[in-house]
Amino acid sequence: MTASTPNSTSSRSSDGVISPVRIVVDAMGGDHGPSITLPAAKAFLAKHADAEVVLVGLAEAIEPARSWLRTTLVPCTEVVTMEDPVEIALRRKKDSSMRVAISQLKAAADKPANAHACVSAGNTGALMGLARYLLKTVDGIDRPALATVMPNQKDGFTTVLDLGANVDCSAEH
Repeated sequence: MTASTPNSTSSRSSDGVISPVRIVVDAMGGDHGPSITLPAAKAFLAKHADAEVVLVGLAEAIEPARSWLRTTLVPCTEVVTMEDPVEIALRRKKDSSMRVAISQLKAAADKPANAHACVSAGNTGALMGLARYLLKTVDGIDRPALATVMPNQKDGFTTVLDLGANVDCSAEH
């Protein structure tokens, strides 16, 4: 994705059309779920007037966001807990907020992906497993990696890649 300006949340498609960045949020993720993710999504929208948010979660949990501008609600019926093994997230919780959120990133033969990025504060193992299963990896890459952006001492930001998702790291990975 190429941003149109350094602080922009717009993306330029291969045909040159600039569109708002659409971020999908697993609203149920994390220890506190919607009590944290909904205010965070609202703050993000207030700061980025050219962005859109897709909130995925239990219908009653995401209902407070129904009237927000530039927000789409996608209800689901299940939640991956922090204690759920990856196998449960993959095999049994097929309508979980995490799985539905990640699936918004997958393009189909007849339509593009519904979002540019997915954010979840949920179970890291389940997130990595579901992402790898649903989205696959780029040719030549065996394992996905985690990245985070952290403030640095120069009033900027530093991106740190692979924060523990791979316990067996090597040059090939």
